[in-house]
Amino acid sequence: MRGFRGTYCFLVPYLVCFVWCEFSVVLLRNSTTIGLIRTCVAYFLFLFALPVLAMGLMAMLLIQMVKWFLELELTKMLVTLAVCAVPVILRLWTRFSLSILNVFRSITHRGPVKLILLCITTVILLCGIYVYNAEGLKVYNSTLTWQEYGTLCGPRAWQDRGMAQTQLFCSHLEGHRVTWTGIFRRIRVAEKENGAQSVINMLPVFMGDWLRCLYGEVYPKCEPQNNTSPVVNVTGVELLNATMLFLQQEEDELCRIKPFAKHQCHVKRFDSYRFEVTVGMPVDGVTQLDDPAGDILLMGSHEFKQVLLNIDPGSMVEFSTKLEGKLGSKLPAFELKAINCLDCSSSLVPEGRQVKIERNWRKTMLKAIKFAFDFFFAPFLCARINV
Repeated sequence: MRGFRGTYCFLVPYLVCFVWCEFSVVLLRNSTTIGLIRTCVAYFLFLFALPVLAMGLMAMLLIQMVKWFLELELTKMLVTLAVCAVPVILRLWTRFSLSILNVFRSITHRGPVKLILLCITTVILLCGIYVYNAEGLKVYNSTLTWQEYGTLCGPRAWQDRGMAQTQLFCSHLEGHRVTWTGIFRRIRVAEKENGAQSVINMLPVFMGDWLRCLYGEVYPKCEPQNNTSPVVNVTGVELLNATMLFLQQEEDELCRIKPFAKHQCHVKRFDSYRFEVTVGMPVDGVTQLDDPAGDILLMGSHEFKQVLLNIDPGSMVEFSTKLEGKLGSKLPAFELKAINCLDCSSSLVPEGRQVKIERNWRKTMLKAIKFAFDFFFAPFLCARINV
C-alpha cells in the first residue's frame, strides 16, 4: 500500500507471528491437557532455574572440551590446522588484491536481478530433470532373461551376422533393468584410489613416513607362526562374529606381507576399490554348454568389497544390473546394483541381498514439499502426495 515502504516494520513481524501461530497449532493438535499443564509449570520453573542451568551447561561444555582434547591426538590436530592455514598465510603474504566479488559485479552490472533469476531458474530446472531421470523405477524385474540375451547378442549371433552387426542390433536392448542368476568365476581389482597415499608420496621420505604413521596404522605385532600360516577358514565354529573373522583375516594378511613392506606404517584404510567380476551363464546340462565367451563383467563399487572378496569361484549368485554400454560385444561391462550369494558356506559373506546405496532424491524432495506445505497451511489445507 505504501510502495513496499516499511517492510521491516510490518511484513517481517507479521511473518514471524504467522509462523509461530502455525507452529503452535501443529503442537496443540498433538497435545493433552496434562501435557499443557506440565509445560506451563516447567516454563515457570525455568525462569528461576535459568542461571543454574546456564552454569551447568558451561560446566558440561568445559568438561566435554577437556575430554575431547584428551582423546584427540594433539599432533594430528596441529598438523591439520597448519595445512588449513597455508592458503590464509599465502593470501596475507602476497597481498593479492583481486576480488572475485568485484569481478562478478563488473560482469553483471547490467541487469543483475535478471541474471540471478535466470541462474536460479536454470539450476532448479536442471536439478529437477536430473532428479527425475536419476530416480526412475529402481525395480530390476525386466522380463528379458539371460538366455534370451545370449541368443540375441551372444556367440551364436556373432557367427550368424558378425560382431559389429550384433552390437548395432543389440543397442535396442539398452535400459533393461534385469535380475539374473549366474556362476561366479573370478574377481579382480580394476581401479584403486587413495588420496592420502598420493599426497604422502609427493613429500620427502622422512616427512612421508611421519605422516604415514600419524594418519595411518602401524603393522600389527605378529607372532612367528602368523607370518607363514595361511588364513584358516572356520567352518565348524559358529560362535565368532562375521566381523571379527573378517578383521582377523585382514590382520593375518598384514602379518604375511609385513616382512616385505617398505614402511612401518600404512594408510590402506583410505583405499577405495572398484572391482571387476566375471560371471558366467548357468548351464542346464541338456541343451546348453559352458561357454566362457558368453560371460559378462560386473563393475562393483567399494561397498561390495566384503561380499565379493569372500565368494568362492563356482558359486551361484543372483545379481541385478542395467543393460547399457557395449551390448553384443565380448565380455560387456555392466554396473553392479545388487548381489546375493545363493550357495555360499563361508561365514564371512554377509547374509541377504547386498544392494548398492542410491539415495532416493525424488522421494526426499516430495516429502520436503509436503512438510513445508502442511507446516504453513495446516490444519486448513493438507497436501496429499504419493511418495
